[in-house]
Amino acid sequence: MTKPEINREVAKKVLETVDRGLSCGLGEPVPGQMCVEAAVCYALGLPHSDDPKCVGYAVRQFKICLNDKSWSSPEARAKGLRRVAIAQLGSDSIDQRAFVEEVVLQTVRQILPIVLRAAGSMIPGHKEALELVSVSCESITAFSQAREIALKAKSAAYAAYAAYAAYAAAYAAYAAYAAAYAADADADAAAYAADAAAAAAAAYAAAADADADDRKEKRDSILSIAAEIAVQALIKLGSKGCEWLDLCE
Repeated sequence: MTKPEINREVAKKVLETVDRGLSCGLGEPVPGQMCVEAAVCYALGLPHSDDPKCVGYAVRQFKICLNDKSWSSPEARAKGLRRVAIAQLGSDSIDQRAFVEEVVLQTVRQILPIVLRAAGSMIPGHKEALELVSVSCESITAFSQAREIALKAKSAAYAAYAAYAAYAAAYAAYAAYAAAYAADADADAAAYAADAAAAAAAAYAAAADADADDRKEKRDSILSIAAEIAVQALIKLGSKGCEWLDLCE
């Protein structure tokens, strides 16, 4: 089969399809009722599938896993994933392992500190320890450091949970564990990075002194940070779709 051409018109159609809303799971070949990867297949005129060949395998793995997390609505899912839906086009030509490493590194640097501090705000006796490990997360500069610091974050968060049974700390501990596993994995590394973001979203929501709608917004905000981390990794690695990110403005 001839590989479909990726161009600006395709990118426009992907964005139009995504903006109708995205489903959890593959869905149906109807705008507003399909997942983000199926939206790409739809825009390319391909059979209904979540495996567009113009998207790299690690990028696809990350996107599918992030798509299927607990966004507050199909519209919120679409809003959070629209930029990465475009940036991923042509990502089959980039270094997939480099993509995973960048996503894991930035998950530890950007997402873990948010949720560790949120947990610390609920548990004064552990606030200082969680702040120290948050600063350490923010200071790493290389993927090789990610696993060690993520495990330290897990230990600090779990200690807080064991002492106070605060669900925010429990979710933060799992987020750190997933990030550490991603830093040590191969085939499932991208999915575990998305799992870390989802657990972080749950931790952030659990720490919120807010109503149900605010908690949903907090979940969406963390998942959106994970999506933007992927966008920046794709920009750094030269994915072709990044040429058309202006369509998202």
